[in-house]
Amino acid sequence: MKRRGRFYPDLYVIARILLALADGCGRREAALRSGVSYSRFLQYVEYLKERGFVAGDEELRLTPKGAAATARLVELIKELAGEEPRDLKRR
Repeated sequence: MKRRGRFYPDLYVIARILLALADGCGRREAALRSGVSYSRFLQYVEYLKERGFVAGDEELRLTPKGAAATARLVELIKELAGEEPRDLKRR
């Protein structure tokens, strides 16, 4: 039986996924860079697809909306944390 709770995304995980896709990584590499389990990664991908940030099935890619969101999210994380999102992990 699956749990049916609300999905609350971690913005650091979203940033790592979007940055991996912006770097041209495939699904496998993006999953590894996300820092979460593969099943959780798939939840994030579905979440990002529903909002129009990511497109594709086997070959994931950023949409123009996703590229713009990535740039804004990176700038916000840099401003708040003082570091690149690629280097940060939630503690």
